[in-house]
Amino acid sequence: MEYVWIALAVLGALLQAIRTAAQRDLNTHLSTLATTYVRSLFGLPILAAYLAVILLLTGEGMPALTASYLVYTLIGAMTQVVATILLIRMFTLRNFGVGTMLTKVDIVITAILGALFFSETVTLGGMAALLVVMAGVVLMSLERTQRVTQAARAPAIGKSTAPLAAFFADPATWVALGCALAFALSFLTLREATLVIGDGSFMWRGAWTVLLTILLQTVIVGAWLAWREPGLIGRMRPHLSLSTFIGATSAVGSICWFTAFALQNASYVRAVGQIEVVFTLLVSALYYRERISPSEYAGIGLTVVGVLLFRLIA
Repeated sequence: MEYVWIALAVLGALLQAIRTAAQRDLNTHLSTLATTYVRSLFGLPILAAYLAVILLLTGEGMPALTASYLVYTLIGAMTQVVATILLIRMFTLRNFGVGTMLTKVDIVITAILGALFFSETVTLGGMAALLVVMAGVVLMSLERTQRVTQAARAPAIGKSTAPLAAFFADPATWVALGCALAFALSFLTLREATLVIGDGSFMWRGAWTVLLTILLQTVIVGAWLAWREPGLIGRMRPHLSLSTFIGATSAVGSICWFTAFALQNASYVRAVGQIEVVFTLLVSALYYRERISPSEYAGIGLTVVGVLLFRLIA
């Protein structure tokens, strides 16, 4: 049972990689916020059905909706929306590869903030596994990031801007770092929510928290979109199949993440979830016939080793 969270994090990462690719396609037809909203709107019925099944199987009932539980869940829900908006925003930036790699520092931010301000306890073994995963992610991202950076600089040859100054002047840098921070805060607060909800099985704690989180996102973001983008439902109709697919993959992925949070530290769960980058590379190789470089193979190996290390220290 102690290794269940690893399997859940890996499955959640796979579904997240698939869902993000689908959102990128949908974003060409809908606004960034509307694309983000689709995952909540179409995923909510699946999450409600999942909770009903859990209640039927466990015999557990309604949790005590304490102030701390509601605050943690609300903060987690809203920071997750912000993070997703920033992630989708990355798709429109020229330095997408650079920004994507920078978003992966969320595992370090999660570990640091978790140890300082939340109930996270990171052991030396856990930190070692986390750093191995981080090294693997950097290796996998490095070559493609360099290619994107060189392409972006090509029109600007001859300019005297220092590389470091250009790095911090690049909007992709700040969008990516903001995305990483928002994701870290969402992981940590939602992990706390699964802890303060009360006594109950880990599946019960995860099911209630994921449903409440997505319900809050659906209501709050839906109200904003009704005001700012009237007629959105009509614009979604031609993309019903894609929206349903995004909602389904998001719902099942969220169930995996939240159940894992109910079992283990957010920083550990998120670190294992970095295997999403491996899945993205493999999809690129299998379906788009893109070549995987030696450094990317090395990064895949390091990431897998890091995930296996978590099995030893968990």
